[in-house]
Parts: sequence; C-alpha cells; structure tokens
Amino acid sequence: MLQRATVALLVAGGATWATAASSARPAPDPDFSLTVSPARLVVGPEEIDAGHSFHVINRGRSPVEVRVGGTDLTTDESGGAALRRDAPRSAAGWLTVRPSRFRLAPGAERSVTVLIDPPARAESGGHQAALLFVVPTRDTEGDVLLNRAIGTPLYITVPGPADTSVRIAGLTTPRAFTTGGPVDFTVALDNLGTAHRDLSGPDRLRLRVNGEDVPFPDLVLPRGTSATATVRWADPPPACVCRATVSIAGTPGTSRASVMLLVLPLRPLAALSASAPILYVVVRRLRRRYRTRAGAPPGRAGGGGQDHGASRTNR
Repeated sequence: MLQRATVALLVAGGATWATAASSARPAPDPDFSLTVSPARLVVGPEEIDAGHSFHVINRGRSPVEVRVGGTDLTTDESGGAALRRDAPRSAAGWLTVRPSRFRLAPGAERSVTVLIDPPARAESGGHQAALLFVVPTRDTEGDVLLNRAIGTPLYITVPGPADTSVRIAGLTTPRAFTTGGPVDFTVALDNLGTAHRDLSGPDRLRLRVNGEDVPFPDLVLPRGTSATATVRWADPPPACVCRATVSIAGTPGTSRASVMLLVLPLRPLAALSASAPILYVVVRRLRRRYRTRAGAPPGRAGGGGQDHGASRTNR
C-alpha cells in the first residue's frame, strides 16, 4: 500500500513547518493539533549516557495514537533539517524510545524518554538523527494512507578529539548602496571540522555594523555541511559608509568576512538639488542690488534727508 507522510520539522532557525500551526489569535481547537517540545535537542559528550525527555501534548479535539521512532537526518542549503534515508553520520540506530507507542486523549500530555547508545567504536565528533512522532490517520482514499508527523532533530557529539573549524565563505548584501533601511545580509558557512556547531542562544552568530550587534537566527551546523543564514538590519542611520563584519572562532583560529554598505538620503539631496537653481537666482539678485546701492553717489546714498535740510536753510 502506498503511504504518504506529512512531516513538520520543528527546527530552530530556518525551520520548515508543514502541519497546522497555532495562531496568536484565539481560534477553535482543530481536530488534529500535536505539539512536541523541545523543538530540537543538542547532546554534548558528557550527556550521552543520560535519558532525554520530550513533552507531547494533544491540543486537538480528537484522540490520537502516537508512534515514535528514530530516522535519518541531514541539512539543506538554508541550514534547515531534512529527512533523508542513508544520511551520513546518522545516529538513528542509536536511539531507544520509551514508550514508542501511546494514546493521547484530547488535552492530554505525556513525556517520552530517549536513550542514546552509540556503538563501542563510534567515530568521535558530530552525528545527528531525528525523532519522528507519527499519528496515522483513519481516513484513506484508495491505496493512499495519510500520516501526520512531527520531526525533532537530535545533534549528538561522541566523546573524543573534536575539530570545530568553520569557514565563512562570504558575506553579501543585495545592494551595496541604499537610501535607507531595512537591509538584509547573508552569510555562507562551511563546517570543515568534525563536530556540529550550535549557533543558537547566547552563541548565535552576530553581524557587527555601525557599532551594533545584529544577531542571526538560531542555527545548528552539522559536520561536513554548508548553509546560509540571513539577518535584517532594520534601522541603519540616515547616512554612512558602513562596514559589516561577521566572525566565528574555531579550532585553527577565527574566520571572518566583511562587506561595505553606502547609505545616502537621496530624497533630501534630491530636494536640495531641485531648489539649487532658485537659490542661485535669489542670491544673484541680492548681490546685484547690493552692488547697485554701494556704487551710488554720496548725495544719493543718504536718501532724501540732506535735500530736505538744504531747503530749510535757504528759507
């Protein structure tokens, strides 16, 4: 039987959403609405042996049967997570889920524990997988079975020597000249090391421009992958020649890239240019009137006061 799955990858930074999303406004509860938290899990070397919990809530109006299991995970060009079979450095086979099946009534919630058990000779460094929460539907059309699912990425670092090298391949902006904001900047990243880089929270990548730090969205960059991230500088100054810089530290040192941006207020300048001919004519007339008065004979320069005094003397 042909099966079709609709999957929502809840990935911090560059997320792809494919299920019914909740709205900020109050709305009637849908028939199906399942939430899973956390939206992603980053597991360091010292945390592998611990159990990790996910919280599942049924916010819909119908009861659901949930099946949970691991699957392969990779990263697309924008840094978002994507499901792909036989993805490199997959940790899907290391995961044990308890419980792997359960039923949730409307409004009910439940915790799911995930245990990670790498093989004895697992390669040190970064590995990844996704935990898939699948709700099979009872509605079928012909030979099609529609499954609704939520995928939550897991990024796991196996103990051992780790290379955290990341190269900034470039920093670009759609235009090098602008009359005002906002302005977008895009950075291209290559993970050249053996560990994933968690660029989220306080460790987020930041754009340094005109004395400001503008944080990029949260991003996890697995080993051996490349990604781009875009940030918006919402409020540039009215005029500046600004250098925007991004830098990131790694094992061999710091990688950085810069781009120049020219901001000019063309509208005020255009208005000034349009009024320049009028100002020129006014100034020229004032100068001509001044020169005419300055070159008049002494008797006329004083006005009619001297003539009036002479007539009074003759009387």
